[in-house]
Amino acid sequence: MAIKTIGLMSPGDMGNEIGKVLLNNKFRVITALNGRSDRTRSLCFNAGIEDVKDLHIVVKESDLMLSIMPPSEAEGFAAEVKQIIKALKVKPLYVECNAIAPSTSERIRLLISSVGALYVDAGIIGPPPGKGDATRLYVSGKYAEQILPLGGESLKIISLGKDWARSSALKMCYAALTKGTMTLDTAVLLAGKQLGVYENLKNELSESQPEAFNRMKNRVPWLSTDAKRWIGEMNEIRNTLEASKLPGGFHRGAAEIFSLLSESPLAVETVENADRSRTLDEAINIFVEMVRTKSEEAN
Repeated sequence: MAIKTIGLMSPGDMGNEIGKVLLNNKFRVITALNGRSDRTRSLCFNAGIEDVKDLHIVVKESDLMLSIMPPSEAEGFAAEVKQIIKALKVKPLYVECNAIAPSTSERIRLLISSVGALYVDAGIIGPPPGKGDATRLYVSGKYAEQILPLGGESLKIISLGKDWARSSALKMCYAALTKGTMTLDTAVLLAGKQLGVYENLKNELSESQPEAFNRMKNRVPWLSTDAKRWIGEMNEIRNTLEASKLPGGFHRGAAEIFSLLSESPLAVETVENADRSRTLDEAINIFVEMVRTKSEEAN
């Protein structure tokens, strides 16, 4: 299959940067920005991603489609694309890149394959390309090898073989640790503040758990920026663990922590305008005040 035009939905922080890699690799990259924010439009314009205005045009003109969006939107989007594929009688290669449970990926595969289109399960690990170490795009399924030419120095594409949903499984296990740890860090610090031992806790962590404490200082102050889109991911991880006969309660709690952070005053920030001078203490004070306010309102 010759891949020339790639449809990218949707071009947010991760999708936009992956779009840049694809453009540098001489692919045509298109999207549909109807209903998207001014920020997303600006990101696409600056990257050189082409806005064809309508999802029907994206599906019609794409040899390959990348679905990169909040996990809670992935299945509904796939159902919409299925209907468009059916109406247009086209068969793009559909690459499901979202942080979803293997069971969710399987449902989407059945949707897409039911209209004759090809499906690849994928999972993204790492920061957006160009923001640190190379981004890893794991791919799996019968047609996974067709995705390998898309990669480059900052976007490593790694095949996990022909078994369906292995990439989603890997992403769920990885994010269960990384993002789960972020929520545990936050909960511990908030509890310490509420219980009056916050300074003692910080001192102890700095002496006996310096790596963990540095992780808290480097990440917790800006978690609100991504919290809203990570709620669904925690629920997908919970489903993954429960399907593996393991308790899913921890990541149900992780989803609740991200839900809390998504309502904080800091959640209005974006990657571009987040206050990088904010300290851990300042962020925790803001979060604790919000928790107390919500508690008073509930009572």
